[in-house]
Amino acid sequence: MGFIAALIYTVLSLSLGIFLIGASLSLINVSTIFTFLETEIFSNFSTKSILLGVGTTLILLYVRYIQATFRRFRRNKAITFESPQGNVSITLFAIEDMLKKMLEERNEISHIKPKVFLRKKWIELNAQGVLMAEVNLVELTGQIQEKIKEKMQTLLGEDKKVKVNLEIKKVALGASSPEEISESKIPFRNYE
Repeated sequence: MGFIAALIYTVLSLSLGIFLIGASLSLINVSTIFTFLETEIFSNFSTKSILLGVGTTLILLYVRYIQATFRRFRRNKAITFESPQGNVSITLFAIEDMLKKMLEERNEISHIKPKVFLRKKWIELNAQGVLMAEVNLVELTGQIQEKIKEKMQTLLGEDKKVKVNLEIKKVALGASSPEEISESKIPFRNYE
C-alpha cells in the first residue's frame, strides 16, 4: 500500500509541478490545453467514464492509505493482549517509565532516556544514558540488557521477542553531581 501511495503522489506532484513551471514560463499554453480537454476528452462519454473511475480510485486509495496510517499509529502506541476476561493494553509510555525507574537504580548510569518501539515481530527498546563510573562497558551493558529482557519477559510473557539497544551518550567520570553534566540549563530557574 505504501508503494502505490508513494507512486501516485510522485506522479501527481511531478505532473503538477511540470505544468505550473511550463505555464509560468509560457512554454505551455493553458487555453490550448483547456480547449483540447473540452473538445477531445470531455465531449466523449467513454473518456468521461474512464476519468471518473480513475479519479474515484485515486480518492479511495488515498482514503485507505490515511486509514492504514492512523490504524498503524494507534496500534503502535500500546501493546494489547487477549485474556479470557477481556483485552489488556499496556501503553509504551508506561513501559518506558518502568524502564527509566529500573535503570535509575543503578549508580553507574544516569540521565536515562528509554524509548520503546513496536516492530512486526519484536519489541525494540532503545535506552540512552550517561556513564558515571569507570566500569567494564561490555559487562555493564550486558547486565543491563539482560535485566531489561528479563523484566520485559516477566511483564509481557516469554513469547514476546525483545531487542535491547543501549547508547552511552556521554562519559562523566569526574563529575561530582548529576547537575554538572546536564546538557541544558534553564536560566534563572532557582530564583523566586
